[in-house]
Amino acid sequence: MDGRGQYETPGPADEAAYARPELAADVLAQAAAVRGTGRVHLLGHSLGGQIARAAVLRDAEPFRSLTLLSSGPAEVSGEQQQRIELLTAAMAAMNMGQVWDAIQAMATPEELAEPDEDGTRAEAALRARWLLHSPAQLTATGRQLRTEPDLVAELAACGLPTQVVSGERDDTWPVELMDDMARRLKADRVVIPGAEHSPNTDNPADTARALAGFWSAHA
Repeated sequence: MDGRGQYETPGPADEAAYARPELAADVLAQAAAVRGTGRVHLLGHSLGGQIARAAVLRDAEPFRSLTLLSSGPAEVSGEQQQRIELLTAAMAAMNMGQVWDAIQAMATPEELAEPDEDGTRAEAALRARWLLHSPAQLTATGRQLRTEPDLVAELAACGLPTQVVSGERDDTWPVELMDDMARRLKADRVVIPGAEHSPNTDNPADTARALAGFWSAHA
């Protein structure tokens, strides 16, 4: 699912449209559209985890469980905050294509797109995806990632079955922070072997087993 202003879901140029309550309301509206007479399992990855948390804190009733995938308890790491600040400054001075080129120039070899099976890189597809994002969305959510408060206690008080999943390594939120968050939530904790910030792409089979097992346990 693409949130408003992301890739194939258009969004306005007004940063106010991407405030956390607005995004949480979108999640609740989608849950209402698909749930029928039952409750739904909610999963949020990275920023999406914090948006999902906001939706649950606003109204937990539509949800059967919450999975936080590579999503931390509060603001992102200091290194990531610096990168977001650089990105925000770049978007104020350059168009989206120029910003993409700057991001690629600063990326480490590990951060560049992995080669496809035919040996080519997926950079063209990633660039096309980037160009469809709303600069207002990127600016607003970047600010949220730098300033997100710790709401773990409030989430724990909801009593919703919760799962915390991450890779073995994560540069956005240290894995140790996610370990501690899981303890505070009394959550099901899974570390996906061989994975980093996107376990669903780094190790999809083990990620799918972890998710399916948790959802089945709370069916």
